[in-house]
Order: sequence, then structure tokens, then C-alpha cells
Amino acid sequence: MYRVLIYNDTRFLSRPFCVSNSDLDRSQSKGIMGCWEGAFSLVLYNRLFINILSASGQVLQATACILACLLVLSTLRVTSVNAVVRGRDGLTSASQSHHTHPGTEAEGIRLSAGPDAETAVRVEEIKAAIAGVHTPNIEALAAALGLKRDQIGRKAFEDSETGMVPLNGFGGDAGSIVAVKWRPQREAATAQEEGAMPNLYLLSWDGNSWQVSYLTEAADTLTVQALPVAADTVPLFAVILFRGETAAPYPVIFRYQNHRASLAWDARSDASSYTGYDFGSVQFEKAKGADVPVMLVMGRADPGLLEFPTTSDQSDRGFQAATLYVWQNNAYVPLRTEYTHNADYVLYRFIASLHLHDYKTAYSLIDPARFLKTDKPTLQMFEDRIANVWPEFTDDHIFEVPAEAGQGSHMFILRLGGGKINVYTPSFSGAPDYRITGLERTEAQE
Repeated sequence: MYRVLIYNDTRFLSRPFCVSNSDLDRSQSKGIMGCWEGAFSLVLYNRLFINILSASGQVLQATACILACLLVLSTLRVTSVNAVVRGRDGLTSASQSHHTHPGTEAEGIRLSAGPDAETAVRVEEIKAAIAGVHTPNIEALAAALGLKRDQIGRKAFEDSETGMVPLNGFGGDAGSIVAVKWRPQREAATAQEEGAMPNLYLLSWDGNSWQVSYLTEAADTLTVQALPVAADTVPLFAVILFRGETAAPYPVIFRYQNHRASLAWDARSDASSYTGYDFGSVQFEKAKGADVPVMLVMGRADPGLLEFPTTSDQSDRGFQAATLYVWQNNAYVPLRTEYTHNADYVLYRFIASLHLHDYKTAYSLIDPARFLKTDKPTLQMFEDRIANVWPEFTDDHIFEVPAEAGQGSHMFILRLGGGKINVYTPSFSGAPDYRITGLERTEAQE
């Protein structure tokens, strides 16, 4: 299903396009429709401009600064959208139950803010540790938790297994608020032996004492940030966890109210329609006229039929993806996904098209005369060539880009078993079309 979804949503990034109900049904954003005109580009810095026409007829606008060499949406216009962004009454509490998602149980990772016995014990432990702190001074708070001064601050918090970071952006009367990665000192001595991981908490000074909210286990690299919401809206903040060797980001959204945090949405839950991209990033931008910001997720696409190396030093292979999410029905839902149009993207589309026996689309991705080596190429000639010479592309195979592929090479392989592999070397025309002009295949031993 994931392969088909990505294939059906591939479009040229620099051309106008329309979003239909069927497009959005595939991305689980039912009920939203609109005609978009947009352009993506690779730049050092750019701005994201979003105009969304809400159900009430009000235009919502947002701008964002996109960092180096990631996909950016330079212009984006929607002419008709139904109930894209919910108002102040639309942000209701999410369940605080113990969610699971693929890989969770095996990895021993528990999702956010569950009212289970273990969480209650953790909260009581940190409450006991700070019971003697009767001041909003965060250094006194850190000392009570066994944290040193050099463990306070964003860099120390994000780079260390335990630490504390002050948080801003919760409103003028919020008082002192900190995020803390912490485990009891009795566990710290044996943590390395037992593999115990710290937990993440939100601590908020209410004028008399520090209130404690358990957020999640801190097994992954993570960041915490307040979200840009309307002035009269309940403050929101995000915990963004970067998981695995490819550092795919997974945001978890919390509401902050009465000095406590409550779970609003978790990208890791089974009910989520979120996709985390390898070596990715997440940005939130306030939309004028809306209470909940839009979310832009960027990173390297993982299409499934063509697997790319999982190491960041192979950055010259693969293609980038950017997905715009809007808040609807108490969750972030994908509104649109776009991909960089480069040689690997064309190669993936070629493989995906043949996998689905969509010869017409695959034919549109080649230079027919050069690929078929004839002055009078036809679609039927192409189909016959695939059936007679390249039948493996129409079967259910997974192709790979090996980690040792040379710089600038577009080589990929197919494992045949018994240590044998097919090595494919495609050639392309120049930018911007990157049409496939040839494909050579040799058999080799691994």
C-alpha cells in the first residue's frame, strides 16, 4: 500500500497541479479539495508562503524560513478547502492511553503520557526529588535533580543523556517552565549496565511549587519547542524525537494548561497518518486566522521499491520529500507531498511504473529513440523490450542502491540469491527532465 501511495502521488515539482478528492483520500485527508499552483526548489534560504481558504471563507497565511538545501515550497495557493483548520473549540484532548506502533514493543519504547502504574511511580520519584525546592530558580531545581550547571541549556539538553532546558513561548503569565531529561540517581549508577533510559518531564512553577508532567521516554535524540498559536489559544508545545540511525523525526504535540501538559497528538500512534523522513526536520508556522500552526516535514524519501543507503554520507543518492500537514479533527493530516525532481526520483518512478505495469508512464520517463536505439520508437516496442529483456522490473522485486556506489553514479542492484547480483547502470539526459537514455545490466558476485 505504501508503495502504491507514493507512486500515485509523484508529480513534477515545478509545474502547476491540482489536488482531487481521490488524491487526498489516499493521504487520509478526506473532505479536503483544492486546486494548487506551486513550485519547489533547492535553495540555501527561502520562504514558505501558504494561503489557505477556510470553510468560513477567511484566507489563512503562513510564512516559514527553510534551511539549507532542503525542499521548500516557494508559492502555494488553495482556491477551495473545506474544514482544513479547526478553530479554538477543535483542539480537544487526545487519549492518554498506552499507544503502540510498529517496532515499539520490540524496542521497549513507551508512548507519551500514559496513566499507568509505572508512569505514576516515575512522577512520584521526581516529585520527591524536588519536594524541597520552594523557588522558581532553575539552578536550585537542577541541583535537586542532581544536574550540574553545565547540564542546563538547549545544547547541553539536546547533546546529553540527561539535562534541563528552560522553555519560552507559553504566554506572559506562564512563569518558569523547563523540560528535563532525568532518571533517579539510584538508577544512574546502574543505567549503563541495565540499559535504563531517562524519561522526559515538563516542570512548571505555579507560584508555590513545581508541577510535574510526564511526557515520554527519552530513548531517542529529541528537541522541545513551543508552537506559534493564537494569543487567546491554549499554548501548545512539541517534543520531536529523532529515531534510529537515519534520525527520522516524530513530533508529539502537547497542550499546556494549568501548569500541566496533556497529550494532544502523537505521530507514533497507529492512528496517525504521519510519515517521518530519513535525516529529516519538522517546522511549525503560525497561520493567520488559525489557532493551530501548519507543520512542514522534510527529509529523504523512502519509497520502498528502490532502497537507498541508510548512512548520511551517501547524501548524493536518493531524493527529498516535503509534506505539508494541517490540523483537522484533532490531528495533523497530510495535505500535500512533493518530491525533488532529480535522476534518482525519475529512476524510482520508472521502477514503480513498471512494477504496476504502467508502461505508458514508464515510457514518458525515457528518451525513446536513445533508450530503444531506433529512429522510430513506439510504446509497443518499449513494452516488448521490457517483457523480453527486463522482465524483472515487472515482478515484485526490491532494488537497492549499495552503500559503496561511487560518487555521482546512479548504479543500483538486484540480489538474485546465492551471492549473485544484477548490477544496473542507467544513463540520463541533462536537467531538468533527467530522461533515461540507456540501461545496462551485468551479473556479478557480491
